Amino acid sequence: MDALERRALTRGVVTFIVVTLIGSTIVWLGGRSEAGSSAPTSATGPSPSVSAAVPTPEAWLAWIPGGLPSGFGDLVSTVPDVTATTTATADIAWMTASLDANGDGVDQPEPPMMIPMDTTGVDPTFATFLPEPERQLVQNLRPGQGILSESEANLRGLGAGATLLFRGGQKVAIVGTLPDALMGAYELLVPRDTAVKIGVTTERYVLFHVKANATLTADDLIPAFGDLLPVQTPYPAVEVRAPGDTAYLRANDRVMPPLFLKQTFGEFQAHPDTTDPRHIVIEPRWVQDHIQSATLPVLGSITCNADVLPLLKRAIHAIAATGAASAITDVGSCFDPVWSVHDPSGPLTPADWGVSIELDPSSNPPGEQPTMPKAIVQQMYKVGFGWGGNDAYPQGALFRYRTVSAARD
Repeated sequence: MDALERRALTRGVVTFIVVTLIGSTIVWLGGRSEAGSSAPTSATGPSPSVSAAVPTPEAWLAWIPGGLPSGFGDLVSTVPDVTATTTATADIAWMTASLDANGDGVDQPEPPMMIPMDTTGVDPTFATFLPEPERQLVQNLRPGQGILSESEANLRGLGAGATLLFRGGQKVAIVGTLPDALMGAYELLVPRDTAVKIGVTTERYVLFHVKANATLTADDLIPAFGDLLPVQTPYPAVEVRAPGDTAYLRANDRVMPPLFLKQTFGEFQAHPDTTDPRHIVIEPRWVQDHIQSATLPVLGSITCNADVLPLLKRAIHAIAATGAASAITDVGSCFDPVWSVHDPSGPLTPADWGVSIELDPSSNPPGEQPTMPKAIVQQMYKVGFGWGGNDAYPQGALFRYRTVSAARD
């Protein structure tokens, strides 16, 4: 048994203990809740899965909504007190099939349907931001090879020896798995040259270190990084996280990653809409099983994921009780299967699963100072929706279903 296998075994034991303890606690709390509350179970939200208790790498993170301007990653290293840096790409790669280690088919979408994979492409320097012995797996990556996150491997039922096929006939041979936290909760990690071949080309985020004796905060670095942005940057804002500020080092870390959206609300097959490049066409059966229309007080007729409709109903009743409902004069979309490389919320967002909603968009246009009442933000947060008004590029009308593992609000 080598060092990597020993680390994996140890992590597995730790995860088992953590999940067991959490499960016992949930059962105990559930019993107390049922004994002391008559709230209907339909008002409770979906349960996100429990991932392994692996710490985030001790690295700083910077990203720009919609992707990094050309050369931004290199310029970051010129900022005083910033030392080592690595820049990574991230996009949706369209998987057409998968084979297990024996060559047997596992995922076999019927054309033109494919499976969208949230993928990151990294340089060899990315490995230096990982602990040993996991670092070795990334250092040893060769062209045409890839690594699955542990949650993705569980979702797919695949591991080392598997092969993923992508649009255009490109293949990726899986050489191992890594904890979600070490991969930024991306589903697949590949070398940069392989990423290009499967359509992952947009530079999204930078990891970096600062000098050991530097007394910096994320807020200290934002102005310096902002000065590096070209005048024509579509979303002129910089998000910076210090070590420990976020659970997953990834672009759009305030948004629930597609991997966890799949786990929580179900994975769909889809393909880019040939008549509208900003949208995808999702398989009709998934839409039929998961998307539902309803008429709610204040919101009117909305079409959302069936699992979040009870949450929105509970939130809107609480908002009405505070007297803030009058601030909602119009309502935007909830289920909106968008796919845009430069969307400030990421190339695939909670809207694709029908688990985000815009409240009063006419008074809260993207990029402008939000006017959303605090009472609305608080009540939406209580039922599991994070607020886009806290983004560096504010989207004051936008509420996205999320988990507590995202960046702090």
